[in-house]
Amino acid sequence: MNDLSLNLLYTIAAYPPSIGGAQLHTHQVASLLARDHRVRVGTHWCENRTDWLLGTTLNAPKDSQQYELDGVEVFQINIPEKQRLPLIPYVLGYYGIKTRAIEKISNTLVPQIEELARDRDLIHNIRMGRENLSYASLKVARKLDLPFIFTPLHHPRWVGWNYKQYINLYRQADRVIALTPTEKQTLIELGVKAERIVITGIGPLVADRADPASFREKYRLSDRPTVLFIGQKYKYKGIRTLLEAGQRLLKKIPELRLVFIGPRTPFSKKLFATIDDPRFIEIGRVSLQEKTDALAACDLLCVPSLQESFGGVYTEAWMMKKPAIGGDIPPIRDTIDEGIDGFVVGADPELLAEKILELLTNPSLRAAMGEAGYRKVLEKFTWEKLSEKLMLTYRELLHGSGA
Repeated sequence: MNDLSLNLLYTIAAYPPSIGGAQLHTHQVASLLARDHRVRVGTHWCENRTDWLLGTTLNAPKDSQQYELDGVEVFQINIPEKQRLPLIPYVLGYYGIKTRAIEKISNTLVPQIEELARDRDLIHNIRMGRENLSYASLKVARKLDLPFIFTPLHHPRWVGWNYKQYINLYRQADRVIALTPTEKQTLIELGVKAERIVITGIGPLVADRADPASFREKYRLSDRPTVLFIGQKYKYKGIRTLLEAGQRLLKKIPELRLVFIGPRTPFSKKLFATIDDPRFIEIGRVSLQEKTDALAACDLLCVPSLQESFGGVYTEAWMMKKPAIGGDIPPIRDTIDEGIDGFVVGADPELLAEKILELLTNPSLRAAMGEAGYRKVLEKFTWEKLSEKLMLTYRELLHGSGA
């Protein structure tokens, strides 16, 4: 540590060893900053869950853990058993009385967050799940006169009545972290002052080394052309569109293999139950090493998602010098430079098949796009650069300058 080191508190609903984009990205930054600063995290879950309301209130874990991960102190935030019973009406009626419910539930979290924040210089909350942890973090920041930074991970569909409390939080934060210019513009339209918004982006989460041969051997890919999907297998990720595009492609390239990696969902289980073709290879959750090996082994990445705040998986493909195809939505258009390091395609299986075919039949184009993407990551999206942007933001808030 040095005289310029800061005491930072991050709050987020889940944190590693829980696996997911928001928690892994947060840890990547937190662990880098922990080399020179004192970094603490307050979280509800250390395991994978998605019961965002019940799982953080009435069904929250009963045993609180405290541990260190890569230099980051992690403390589990829970609602004491004796405080859960009075919350029952607020939890059961949450969506009808959200303002009152958030006030009640967040107040039960304040004492623990305040204890974590007393020796901190600022609080940075990352949005995951319901609003209560975010509001509790804001309350503590205001009580202790600390800057409050908020990363909303805003998706285009998160507008309207059901999200107005979060939008209100956007407007109250001292700084809001946006991932793309499109997200910044959306936040401005939602009432956030432009000077309070900082654009960072997301970096790649890949292992230090890749072994494409082992992945190809494990899944019997040999030297066959391979298209890779990586992501949680929700409907909005464009899985059905890719499957339909793949069926078209297999008529022209029978040796093609399409590999789908990521946590399964009820939607994906039902969808893949209808597929009886070994050329579609469906794999569940994998390690960081196997994900990296898969990216290195494929010919191109295709995640035609129609709901993203950034799309960090595309930077991961570029780190392996592979072109990326994403969904045709504003945040992804901000991330993928059309025709330079990949393509963006809407929910159109025929057009998607055409773009995949164009890449599969043109090795020089694949190589040029992969190289362009790799250069872009090194220029803009390394974790060191992203951490530097955050630190400049923190210092500007605390000292009135980026120095």
